[in-house]
Amino acid sequence: MANFKEPRRFWDKVDVREVNECWEWLAYKDGYSGYGQFGIHGRKWQAHRVAWILTYGPIPEGLHCCHHCDNPGCVNPYHLFLGTNRDNHLDAVRKGRLATKLTEEDVHEIRKLYAEGERTQQEIADGFDISNVTVSDITRGKTWSWVDKEDRNG
Repeated sequence: MANFKEPRRFWDKVDVREVNECWEWLAYKDGYSGYGQFGIHGRKWQAHRVAWILTYGPIPEGLHCCHHCDNPGCVNPYHLFLGTNRDNHLDAVRKGRLATKLTEEDVHEIRKLYAEGERTQQEIADGFDISNVTVSDITRGKTWSWVDKEDRNG
């Protein structure tokens, strides 16, 4: 991305509007997530990330490019912010986009119970009224990855 010398090729694929409006990505969007995709040197990039980089510069390692507007097709740099997994998750919960029964304390307890090895994932799931898949995702760090990160990384 650092060598991308054709920003006009990117911005030509954007419906640029007023600063407070979403700027919709007009080219290919992922059918599952709705995020715009943009090819640079044979690699696919999420369009909103390209918009951030072209406007503000590199995205530091470990940070996500998030939307204030919650529109995955929006590439308006003024609608974007950088945040951690936790920031993005809490933003989604605060806006009502992500309903969750669990707290960070619950996640800590789920990981502790699983590590003790005395209960199955299903037993843990039943205790928290969640699915065993959710327990699996939590214990593998697929979700809630910021909770207990220090403990899992040694």
